This record gives sequence, structure tokens and C-alpha cells, in this order.
Amino acid sequence: MNTAELLSLIDEHVRDATINDLIALFTSPPGRKPEKFLVDVAAWRSNLNDHDRELLDRVIAESVKGALFGLFAVVDGARVVDQTVERFVICTEDHDGNRVPINDMGSDLHSHFAPD
Repeated sequence: MNTAELLSLIDEHVRDATINDLIALFTSPPGRKPEKFLVDVAAWRSNLNDHDRELLDRVIAESVKGALFGLFAVVDGARVVDQTVERFVICTEDHDGNRVPINDMGSDLHSHFAPD
């Protein structure tokens, strides 16, 4: 796996899945007794016109991208969370225990999730 493949998988299985999950949660909260906040949001969302509902969905999408941007800024070393760590390295590990770094020193993963 290389950096481009990793980012593609993150797009599909993390970014897009989280956006869809949040929209579904805020549309129809699951469970027999969902949290009141979620019920209130779903009621509010259902009363929005189509344009405003689309805006809300875009806000959700940008929020998810913003969270991923922040996470990968930490991984890249652009946002410091520990003064003793220069950057984090993402590796794959095969069944024999061999590790291969995915994000080399030139990687700029966080830019992939920069706001539109």
C-alpha cells in the first residue's frame, strides 16, 4: 500500500462513511429511546427546506474533513501534540511482521483533507 491508496481508503471507509453515518443519525436517531439531543436535531432537520438541509449536510461533511485534517496534521508533524515527537509514521505490517512505512518524510497527508 502506498500513500495514495491509503488516502483513497480513508476517503471511502472513514470520511464518506462517517459523513453518511452522521447524516443518518441526525435524520433518524437509532434505538428505542434515542438521546433527546438527537431527537431534537432530527425534528429540526426534518423541518428544514431542501436548500437548508443540503447546507447542513455540507457543514457535517466539512466538519468530518476538518477533524481528519487535524488528525493527519498531527501525524505529519504540522500540529504538535507532544514536544518530544517530531512526527508519527503509519506503517503496514505483513503476516511475517515486516513493516513498510506508508507516509514517508515528504508526505503531506493533512493537505488531502484541507477545507474546500
